[in-house]
Amino acid sequence: MASFRDRCIHSRQGGRLASTTTADIDGLVAGLKDRPRVVLHFHGGLIDDTLGFATAERLAPVYEAAGVDPVFFVWSSGLLETLRGNLPQILNESVFRTLLNRVTRYATGTVFKEPGQRGLVAAPTSWSVAAELAQVRTGQEPYARMIAPQDVPPLSESEQTQIAVELSADTELAERTREIVKSAMPPDTWQANEPTAAAREVIGGRAAAVTLMSPDVVADLAARAGTGERALVSTALMVRKTVRVVAAVVGRFRQRNDHGLYPTVVEEILREFYLASVGAAIWDAMKRQTADTFAAAGDEVRAGRYFLDRFAELLATGIRPQVTVVGHSAGAVFIGNLLDDLARRRAAVDDPVPADFRLRDVVLLAPACTVAQIAPVIRRQAELFDRFRMFTMTDPAERADHLVPFLYPRSLLYFVSGVLERGPSQRSAVMPIAGMQHWYLDAAAVGPDSDDLRGFLRADSARTVWSPGDGGPGLRSGARSHVAFDHDPDVLASVVTMLAD
Repeated sequence: MASFRDRCIHSRQGGRLASTTTADIDGLVAGLKDRPRVVLHFHGGLIDDTLGFATAERLAPVYEAAGVDPVFFVWSSGLLETLRGNLPQILNESVFRTLLNRVTRYATGTVFKEPGQRGLVAAPTSWSVAAELAQVRTGQEPYARMIAPQDVPPLSESEQTQIAVELSADTELAERTREIVKSAMPPDTWQANEPTAAAREVIGGRAAAVTLMSPDVVADLAARAGTGERALVSTALMVRKTVRVVAAVVGRFRQRNDHGLYPTVVEEILREFYLASVGAAIWDAMKRQTADTFAAAGDEVRAGRYFLDRFAELLATGIRPQVTVVGHSAGAVFIGNLLDDLARRRAAVDDPVPADFRLRDVVLLAPACTVAQIAPVIRRQAELFDRFRMFTMTDPAERADHLVPFLYPRSLLYFVSGVLERGPSQRSAVMPIAGMQHWYLDAAAVGPDSDDLRGFLRADSARTVWSPGDGGPGLRSGARSHVAFDHDPDVLASVVTMLAD
């Protein structure tokens, strides 16, 4: 029996080979020659290489006991470490708490406005907002009891002007802005009318003691800093950005893609002020890595592409093992790119995949891919795979799986959807995530991709296992957290049942 390490394909940045060699992959594929069933397993993108290998070591006996030869793709991003390290610090910052109070106040005054009310007369006081927000320390979600109306009024230009005027006179917000600017500049520079070039170079790093705001945001604030009337310029920028956040929160309620008042306010503040510190770049790089590993790169070896090259050669000899792909969390992004490459190879002349080869099963565990990525995959089911099954949490379980207890009362997938993803223009945007039941239940999530995915899942009840739940053999899951799906006994037993079917 092969060591679990011999069954791992270890890649690094850009999808390049890491500790695995081409000879290792040659030997791995050669060992599949007479094997009837194979599973390609893609762990989630939150963990590092060490945990990736630990996952392979834990799951190898499970697959082997089922009579299946596993191949594990090991890669890493470090996203969870970043989130768990930075988010608690950000959410406890003085400037964040000030922004949270002000944005919540004005968003509440618009979103929950009584019919016929005009202006911001419904906006609560900062003191009452502070009292409501304090409930988060006891484990209660602020404003969770309040239900937004079906038709939320827009934030009018006059209301935005009114908010800007009030925030411009807000001494607390001005003081928080001065703290950020002073921490980002050498002491002698703070007294000058203009920041020096040297001051601009240290902006970001020196501000870490006060804030983890994105370096570009801090740089913009400091570049406008000065004394006297010049000091007001930085505050004016902070005011404009805060008004923009309020408008974004209201806009999400109008578009019905909010995550509840408190989580939505947190998400929009992070997107406007803190995007560089909450893992957005890591998330982007991780997704690029899962695509780059299948890319043509001249003489440079890419892990995924090299494996498929050798596997296609095996198929060309007439061998047809039954292949199942299993992807947890961002592993579903990896699988999406794998299927894209298989489709490309079908049409290629130089490295084709035999027309009669299809994957047996596509199994996604709490998939973190977007609906836009998975929809084209399910449209190609007839040519690419036989069966599909997604194990993921119900929305109540998703809401109860808090990414940062007491501070961000939603799951990782909610955070990916509300903060980390990018839209078609490559700008930060709220995006539907395939593993969130929220997007299947919300009629506001419309469009060809959402409609096609809903229709595909509803066409066969065995394609979805909402967790926790028991739909019988192969359809059971007890996972109640995002990280639990690849070690939950019910999920693993269900996957083994599929492999044996």
